[in-house]
Amino acid sequence: MLQSENSSLKPEILKKLREVKFFEMYSKDNAVMSSIASLCSRQKFKKGAAIIKEGEYGDELFIFLSGQIEIVKQTLQNEPYTIVTLDSDTGGVYVGEFALIDNDRRSATAIAKTDCECLVIKRETFIRFGDKNPEIGLNITRAIARQISAMLRKTNTDVITLFSALVEEIAGGG
Repeated sequence: MLQSENSSLKPEILKKLREVKFFEMYSKDNAVMSSIASLCSRQKFKKGAAIIKEGEYGDELFIFLSGQIEIVKQTLQNEPYTIVTLDSDTGGVYVGEFALIDNDRRSATAIAKTDCECLVIKRETFIRFGDKNPEIGLNITRAIARQISAMLRKTNTDVITLFSALVEEIAGGG
């Protein structure tokens, strides 16, 4: 069971963790949230730094305490394309959640638009936590899987929309 109730945890860390969608089901459980907080280290990034890089292997989840980031993908012409800009002030901003599930390449680049501070959870640490707390680990993993599934469904819809537009264009309808 949980053994990590650290009363010295700063309230803003617990607040940021409670804003993360896949920790939502435990947001009112101080013992679980404190245990999750104990998995985290802190890391700072200067403006312009690449926090994660598309195509590189990574094993860390980054939860933003402060700062703004840009999520960038490379086009087929190898040009950077900004997908979205995220601000930690909006709450629940994180990148790298796939790394908690698998050991594969990063799907996008995250660049610090301002100086940033993050909480970092390493995959190995998360897996050990799940081994010691199987119900909690499974619930969090399921929540991440639901998010990934929703992203995949949206991507599939986007691909069909683009394909349909392309077929219409080729057929002379546009």
